[in-house]
Amino acid sequence: MLVGVGMLLDEELDGPSPLVIEAGELSTDVRVYVVGAVEAPGVYPLEDGSRWVDAVAAAGGATEEADLTAINLSRHARDEDHIVVPAVGQTAVLGTAAEPLIGINTASQSVLETLPGIGEVRAGAIIQSRTVDGPFGALEDLLGREIVPESVFEEIAPMITVY
Repeated sequence: MLVGVGMLLDEELDGPSPLVIEAGELSTDVRVYVVGAVEAPGVYPLEDGSRWVDAVAAAGGATEEADLTAINLSRHARDEDHIVVPAVGQTAVLGTAAEPLIGINTASQSVLETLPGIGEVRAGAIIQSRTVDGPFGALEDLLGREIVPESVFEEIAPMITVY
């Protein structure tokens, strides 16, 4: 018994083991504000890469009055999104409530770079295309002019406008 007590005391006197954090343990999360026709409106943490459907689920799910066809549940959740789930008959709020749509014909390089999947190169390509080829007449021109891949287009389409 004395040997066991000696071993425990020896471990305690050496101090705690160093804290090791591996890259796999780090978790980036986003916080979204979900309101409207959901069971428990509020701010919820989500894992990076989550979608609006995950945010609605985190808020306890949609109520019976919810019109889930009025919002894009497949949209990627971004930090500080304000997701409004309308009831049937209410007007849906496109995109995030706190952010206006970005005009791809007028936005600066730095504003374009705030869009997901749009970095320095793609923002520059948008500006060059609207300067050389003329203003974009439709959002789909980003695809037709081969500026962004379809996956990026689908993510940014609710956040942009040609006006």
